[in-house]
Amino acid sequence: MKHLLMLFITFKTCLVFGQNTNLKDTIGLPIYDTTSIDIKSTNSFYFCSKLYAIPRNCDGKNQSNCCSFSAQITKWNKGPLDGQISCYNGTSLSWSTFDSEEVAKKNFESLPDQMKKQMKKYNKEEVPFFVCDQEVKAYRQSYTTLQGYDFIEYIFYGTINGHSILGHLSLNNKETTSRELTPFFQQLVRF
Repeated sequence: MKHLLMLFITFKTCLVFGQNTNLKDTIGLPIYDTTSIDIKSTNSFYFCSKLYAIPRNCDGKNQSNCCSFSAQITKWNKGPLDGQISCYNGTSLSWSTFDSEEVAKKNFESLPDQMKKQMKKYNKEEVPFFVCDQEVKAYRQSYTTLQGYDFIEYIFYGTINGHSILGHLSLNNKETTSRELTPFFQQLVRF
């Protein structure tokens, strides 16, 4: 009986101390290292180191002059904002800045292969393209999604005012020349 009592006390002691947890959390307090803020504007935005007024005529049937700008600010932003200017007719220009032209070029060159894999039909051709009157390398991509929607997009990269950018001009109206774009977009790009 004495052995049974000792065994019981030893077992209970192991059980009590074995389930004791530290009074300290094993997971530290959260650290938010990807903090960002989304910003939007319907009156103006910066692009190519210049301030542009945003066309905002949203009353008519033609929504090509009903536009807005959006961007995301992160704690890593040290230069110009990556952003997008979009109009309600489907025309949009988006861009990202990179530390070097080499990084922008690498991302630019990988885009057509990624697009081709995701589309029912895909075609690309190199075209002359100017952003803020500076020539950049560009492809005109035309594609049909798996759902049957047709799109035309220009992708480009280059260094503009000392900043290496990669950009996309998306067109739903299939403009074949920049003269067919609204006057607002003609200020930004030419092809």
